[in-house]
Amino acid sequence: MRNFCRQLRLPTLVRRIMVAQMLLLTLLWCLFLTFVLWEDLRSPSILTGNKTYDAVFTLVQSMDERPQDLSVVLDAFSKALREGYGGGEDPELSISLIVRKNKALIYSSDGAPTGVINTRVGEIQRIQNEGRAWTSRTLKSENGDIEITLLTPAAGWNFYFYLNSRGYYILPLLVCIPFLLFPAWLSIRIAMRPWNKVVNEVSLRTPDDLSPLKEVPRQRELRQMVDAINVFLARVRESSERERVFIADAAHELRTPLAAMRINVEALQSYVSSNNQQELLAGIIRSNGRAARLVNQLLLLMHSEARIDTVMEPVPLTTLIQECMAALAPLAAERKIELEFYAYDDTWITGVRERLMSLIDNLIENAVKYSPEGGRVKVEVQLKDEFTQLRVSDAGPGIPVELRDRVFDRFFRDPRQMQSGSGLGLAIVKAVAQQHNSSVNLTTAAEGGLMVTIDFPKLKSS
Repeated sequence: MRNFCRQLRLPTLVRRIMVAQMLLLTLLWCLFLTFVLWEDLRSPSILTGNKTYDAVFTLVQSMDERPQDLSVVLDAFSKALREGYGGGEDPELSISLIVRKNKALIYSSDGAPTGVINTRVGEIQRIQNEGRAWTSRTLKSENGDIEITLLTPAAGWNFYFYLNSRGYYILPLLVCIPFLLFPAWLSIRIAMRPWNKVVNEVSLRTPDDLSPLKEVPRQRELRQMVDAINVFLARVRESSERERVFIADAAHELRTPLAAMRINVEALQSYVSSNNQQELLAGIIRSNGRAARLVNQLLLLMHSEARIDTVMEPVPLTTLIQECMAALAPLAAERKIELEFYAYDDTWITGVRERLMSLIDNLIENAVKYSPEGGRVKVEVQLKDEFTQLRVSDAGPGIPVELRDRVFDRFFRDPRQMQSGSGLGLAIVKAVAQQHNSSVNLTTAAEGGLMVTIDFPKLKSS
């Protein structure tokens, strides 16, 4: 219930269009009634017709010899007129009846302005009397002795009262709007189908997919939006490509001077006998090693984020893992870390060998690097129903849950981490995994460290 109320409070484009349609309908209805009823008030049908006058003539002539009864009957007739017209008994809001015989007043409705006298018999006139405007019409009997005048207030503000008193305004809206809501909603939903197709295409895209939108609608307004998005994606794609090329070129150019520096420092060590100088040169070599590793990581990152322009082929995952573990065995032995690998059979996946090697190398090297001395790094490959799962776990400090999304960002590292590093390893892992339509998840290992799980699509048998 709470979620439903929250959804109702959330602004939506469909609801906004529906409200606009209902408001437009109300406005058009008001304008239509204004035109129709204003014309009716200028020349009210009750004044232009003769049936009301004929009825009064008949009453007066048939009851000429009973003046008291005539007054009672005319009073009842006047009240019936006012009830049918609207406005109640207030003469300033409703219709009034005035009857004269031989120029003498024999009846007038309560509060009727008896000073209103038409100068042109049979025509509707607008007459001012005591500061108020009235619309009136007078007819005479055939022998001319009886004059009947019907008049209505001609004040502009009375129009609105007249409108509501007849139920012309509120009632039709109350009846029509509920029946129009569903057709309006359905028509908007059908009209927004092209919009939903574009939304679905955008939502299914990966973060590194900056290609133009394929869904090009025929509707002019939506096409303008899609064209603007494609232009924006082109600018972002060009900017990203320039950044990638710059970093790759800069990293590649740095490899040569760093290698030359290391060679010169190592050569200089053979000519230095002082222990202090040897320590300084060793520190330079260590710094050079970290810089060289950062450069290599940058090159790997740029390579992993580049689009795959070669056809993916079946790759032996177990063989790649064994090769990476063999290459990292000296580093693990130096820190007395035991490397364990579990795989029930040769497992193959579809991908690019070099990039998968980069992914596996970073996973295992990070696990070795952050494991405590004498610890254990466990690598497992399991075949699931829908995918092939690779898991690498260690007994290190792990990564706090609140930081597990951010560690995939470039150069981001856990502030509490004491080990040196560039913050690019997991960024490379995620980039390669996304290129292979795989997911990466970080959880807590059984030994308290970090477990990285990658689910590769299962290799389809030919």
